[in-house]
Amino acid sequence: MIVLLLLVTCLGSLGLITEGVSGRRALANGTVGTLTPTDSKCTKDGCALTGTFASADGTVTKNDVELKDAERIRRSDPTPATVDNVRLDEDATDPTAYTADYNWRGSVIKGGLLALVGLGISGALVMMLRRYQTPRSSTGAGTECS
Repeated sequence: MIVLLLLVTCLGSLGLITEGVSGRRALANGTVGTLTPTDSKCTKDGCALTGTFASADGTVTKNDVELKDAERIRRSDPTPATVDNVRLDEDATDPTAYTADYNWRGSVIKGGLLALVGLGISGALVMMLRRYQTPRSSTGAGTECS
């Protein structure tokens, strides 16, 4: 159970930190352009847009680009025709575009906190197991309680 907890928290925190670093990289050096939404995936928190990215100079075009935005679109809101001034992270395995107001620090902080919480809970579980572990005799044979 402890190993599974460590694995889940490490993978989750690594994912969040990677997303934040990718967002920072894209905002600093990414290709500027426009995203034309073609699909939206809605959850209870809002809708995430996916679409076609076209650079401002017309040299870069990517399909199935996910948009990372500071604000999610609600189900009742109309899908925008285009989202201007987005930056593309070309180094990502899945093409991702970030709006100028994307907060990359939030993802990095959440990832770091998740790692610390996972390590803390795992450490507490190890200490609890050590406390309640039954003592074993060194010889093993010939010891009886009276």
